[in-house]
This record gives sequence, structure tokens and C-alpha cells, in this order.
Amino acid sequence: MIHVVTPENRHLYEAELLDQHRLRHQVYIVERKWRGLEDRGGLEYDRYDTDETTYLLAIERGRVIGGTRLFPTLRPHMLEEVCPQLAAVRGIPRAPDICEWTRIYVTKERREGAYGGAIAGQLFSATFEYCIEHGIRALNVVFEAWWLPRLSAQGWKMQVLGVPDMIDGDWWMAVTMPIDEETLRATRAYNRIEGDILVQRGIRRRESGKVA
Repeated sequence: MIHVVTPENRHLYEAELLDQHRLRHQVYIVERKWRGLEDRGGLEYDRYDTDETTYLLAIERGRVIGGTRLFPTLRPHMLEEVCPQLAAVRGIPRAPDICEWTRIYVTKERREGAYGGAIAGQLFSATFEYCIEHGIRALNVVFEAWWLPRLSAQGWKMQVLGVPDMIDGDWWMAVTMPIDEETLRATRAYNRIEGDILVQRGIRRRESGKVA
């Protein structure tokens, strides 16, 4: 199951949020060696990890094994501040019901193939499930161009916002995509997911403090 962490239930996920920042450090700083990221004592976070950020975390036996985040486009956000050239043709869509979708990651031992495998697919599906339930009609996404075959294969209706650009040795691109029931159904079918997989009621713990 994929847990959604919002400003309202964040107090229930303090340990898991710390765990996800450790995992992001491992993925982005240690493994992928992304430039411009600060090593904050074994954690990775930036100015878009705020009280307004929504996280979706894949939690297995009390441990975060993958995750992603959503951030409001009416606030200064990554596409606007870090790589606006990727949206130089069509501009950056902004609205209360449009979010920026970033930091999609899976722990190394649970990845399958080049695109993260089943856990990544679950994160995709859960993200769309959350958006539909909470009135988010579109997502802006920045990703490395080599992701395009898998994303397109899932039937996503992406509109490219500008010309791809070479950043730190990889081609990057920005798209906006509508989120609707058709997108959710196609994503579930591609990833062999049946029904809802999003936990929104908050994490349950035993008296020992471990996840139930």
C-alpha cells in the first residue's frame, strides 16, 4: 500500500518522513550523484520539502522503500526556479488544482529493470488516485528523457512544455498532463494493479510503536 502524508496527518509519519529523506540521499546523492544537492548529514531535502508538500510513501514492514511528492504550482516551485528553460515554449501551467510532481524513487533492492518496476508503478497509480479524489486536474512533471518510453506506454496524455535540455549529462524535459479516470485506469492496467492502493486514514501502529 502507498501512504499519503499531508500537512494534516504528518504527525503520524515522523519516522517515515525521516526514512524517506535518508532513502533520497542514497538514491540521488550516493547512487546518481546529482549535482546541486546538499548532503544534510545523510539526508536529502530541498526548499520544496515544506509544510505544504504532500508525500506518497511506499511502506513495507515499517520501512520506506519508495516515494514521491506533490507541490503546489502557485508557490515558487522547481520548474519555475531551477529549470524554467524546459517550459520556454508553452510556459508553466499554474493553478490551485495543478501540482508539480517530483522525486519519484525506489530503493535499489526493490527496483526491477530500468524504470523501477512494480513499486514505481504503484506510486504512479497511487498518485493519480490521490489527485482524482482531491480535485487535482493536472500535474507538471520534469524528468529525464529516457523515461519517456515507459510513461508513454501507460497511455499518459503528456503535453511537452518546451525543448529538452542537457542538464548534468542527461537530456531533461518538462510536460503537463491531465489526470482523469482514463489515465488512472490505463496506469492500473499497465502495472497490473487492481483497485485502490492508497492509504489516507493514517498509519496504524502496534503498542510497540511498529507499523501494523
